[in-house]
Amino acid sequence: MYKIGVFGGSFNPPHNGHVNLAIQAKKILELDKMIIMPTGTSPHKGASAVGFYARENMCYLAFGHLPGFEVTDIEGKMSGRNYTLNSLRILKKLYPQNSKFHLLIGADMLFYFDMWYEYQTILNECSVVAAAREQDQFPKMVEYATEIGKIRVLNLDVTEVSSSEIREKIATRKDVSGLVPPKVLDYIKERKYYI
Repeated sequence: MYKIGVFGGSFNPPHNGHVNLAIQAKKILELDKMIIMPTGTSPHKGASAVGFYARENMCYLAFGHLPGFEVTDIEGKMSGRNYTLNSLRILKKLYPQNSKFHLLIGADMLFYFDMWYEYQTILNECSVVAAAREQDQFPKMVEYATEIGKIRVLNLDVTEVSSSEIREKIATRKDVSGLVPPKVLDYIKERKYYI
């Protein structure tokens, strides 16, 4: 059986927390491949500070060199708002039928997972795995996941940082060099994003 992880997000920008979470999850879940899926137009968030292809490029810079990692642009090709279930179904057609898919989400997504489009169908079509973004979130995540059912919560070494925090720091000319991969930071500086 081929085991595939799908880690979606706005990645606006991708940061060391995203990278560390994905690396640990790939190892713990013994995945053959981890697909990084930057969102097109998310039903849950407003317009991104930078466009899809800039975020996709930053994902390549953050994850592309890691063995077993791949960045997909499927959501960038979709028009209008997109739902995770649609993206999963497209990805599933690209791999052998016996592939097992694991959808990786953060705590911010877990806490309103029951409001996602067709969330029960997602739970039936793949394994949903949630990972904490802050150390003190784990107990609450387990409790919430137990209520929904079928969601596994990973207790990982957390790098506490958020994309919004990074955007705010860049806008106020603060140093973010320890928060994002060096190549991503170079790309942001070169294009003067988030200023």
